Amino acid sequence: MNIEKRTEKLGIIRKLNKIPGVLYGKSISPISIQMDEKDLREIYRTNGLTQTFTVKLGKASHQVYIKNLQKDIVNRSLILNVELMKVGKGDIISGKVPLHIIGREAIEHAGYLVKVIEDEIKVEYEAGQGITKIDVDISNMKVTEMLRIKDVLFPQGIKVIDDPEKVLIHITEQRIAEEAPIVAEEKSEPSPIEESKI
Repeated sequence: MNIEKRTEKLGIIRKLNKIPGVLYGKSISPISIQMDEKDLREIYRTNGLTQTFTVKLGKASHQVYIKNLQKDIVNRSLILNVELMKVGKGDIISGKVPLHIIGREAIEHAGYLVKVIEDEIKVEYEAGQGITKIDVDISNMKVTEMLRIKDVLFPQGIKVIDDPEKVLIHITEQRIAEEAPIVAEEKSEPSPIEESKI
């Protein structure tokens, strides 16, 4: 992916459908950059926040990964800024891998509730060995069962640095609280006999 040094103000950059950001790392000083929004979205879709890729700035090429992607608080589809971290061979990267849950529909169809307690796992890996997601198949889980980090299988080269006892998913019986119907309190009126006594 081609990136450029940032030379314009933020308002102008966004009108040009570009995303502002910064490129930094151990071997270079921070550089303010900008890149095509469409290119960034494609790279993010393919590599997530863990996989490394190559960017070209002028005549120089850099191996990087997306360290942080800042999104608008209200409109989460709007990318405000991006941080690219330059890495080299042998560098260790820390990141969070999102869960990709398989079999959720079958459990919910059976009338049970899939409670996702944590949807990411903290890991470490050597540059170039990252994964974009981790598959977890819950189709055979029973009611009251919990899936913990220690139950998840990771590919070789991925080191889990999260608590292995941390609960990721819990299967529970689905209960919908029914509110008692509210009955309007009717104002009692005196009977004809009571009226005659007044």
